[in-house]
Order: sequence, then C-alpha cells, then structure tokens
Amino acid sequence: MAQATDYSQATRSLFLKDCTREANEKECLCVLEQLQGKYSEKVYLAYNADMQEGNGDPEFISFMMGAAMSCVLASDDVGDALAEGSGELSDDDMKLLFNAIKKDLPKKDFVKGCAPEAKAVFGEKMANSVCGCAYDRVVGDFDRFAKMVKEEGTPGASNAWGADYIIECTPEGYSPDVEKNLLKLLNENGVPKSVGQCFLKTLEKEYTLRALVAASVKNSEAFQMIIMGLAMKCMGEI
Repeated sequence: MAQATDYSQATRSLFLKDCTREANEKECLCVLEQLQGKYSEKVYLAYNADMQEGNGDPEFISFMMGAAMSCVLASDDVGDALAEGSGELSDDDMKLLFNAIKKDLPKKDFVKGCAPEAKAVFGEKMANSVCGCAYDRVVGDFDRFAKMVKEEGTPGASNAWGADYIIECTPEGYSPDVEKNLLKLLNENGVPKSVGQCFLKTLEKEYTLRALVAASVKNSEAFQMIIMGLAMKCMGEI
C-alpha cells in the first residue's frame, strides 16, 4: 500500500462535506486524520467509490467504523466524562454516546463490517440476518446498552463486547449452509471427510448452534476443549 499522506484540499473538502451531514466537524476532522494516516489518497478514493456503489471493502468499512467510534469517544462531551475519576459515564453522557452510535453507525455499515467475520460458518444470508438483528438490539434498548457499558466498558473495549446480542440473534438449529460450511472448514484444516461428518453429527446432538456460538465467544479455551473432545471421539470411532 502506498504511504499515506495529507489529502488534497478537494478530497478533504468533499470528505468533510459528506461527513458533517451526520456528525460534527470536530469528529469528522478526527476521522479524516486517521484516514490520512492509514490510506493513501488514491486508495481512499477507490474504497470510497466502491462504498458509494454498495460494494464496500470489509476491512475498510471496519476501519471506518472503528475510527468513527474512537472519535466519538474522544469528543469533548464524552471524553471529559470518561476522564473523570472512575471513568464512568453519567446518564446524560451515556445517552450522548448511545445517540452518537445510532447517528454515526448506520445499520448497513454495521452489517457490512460485522457479517464477513460470520460468513465462513453462517453463510452470507444468515450472517447478514444475525448481524442486522444484533444492531437492532444494540440501538433499540438504551437501558440495556447503558448496563452493558457499565459492566463491559464502551463499545470496542474488547472483541467480545456485545457478544450477547450476537448470541441471542443466532438460530438454535443448523441450516444446510452452516453444515456445509463447517464441513468445508474442517476439510480445509486437514480433517478427513468421514471424521468431519461424524464430528458434525455429534456436534448437532450435543450443542445447538446458538450454544456453540455462545461457547466460542464467552470462553474460547472451553470452546477449544469442546472441539478437541468431539474430534477425538470421532477419530476413535472411525
């Protein structure tokens, strides 16, 4: 990737014009600074053009989501609240953060940034559905959002932030696409077809898809033990 530098005045002005329709100028300048530090002007313009056509690059979308979130959190109102004593937000500041997320993180962008991580197992259709459902739950219940921030920190504080939303939106049953994708992943990792089929059959008997996702995001070490135990059982039976 070409070295990132300051963008031309035309590109900067266009970005700020578009950005300030939804956010304040200070937050937009903050995002622009991060953009210039990450992507060359040529690369940014290409990614932005793709986004306008609805074909955004997942890595770029994820970066923009993270930049927007960090700039909201660094804003005077929210940042000052986080810097106070215990770092806990007041109810008013919590509402400010909640409303900023709703304004600066459209559902379509959240789904684009979220879904790629789930597609390998869920498939595109289910991944989009699960991520869309999770977004609706995040922005649809302020009281729950506030409780989660108090317990887990602000969004982005950890990779597992908001995992409960994803878990709740995951279906209980294994769709044909999920079964196919799991077998494909096992095969790509050197698991023989016969062992993979046994593994999937045993997995479906002992864990719903939702329970499996919960185990993977809540306790990765326990999840690895589950997988290894089932795989060993199947290898002993083949």
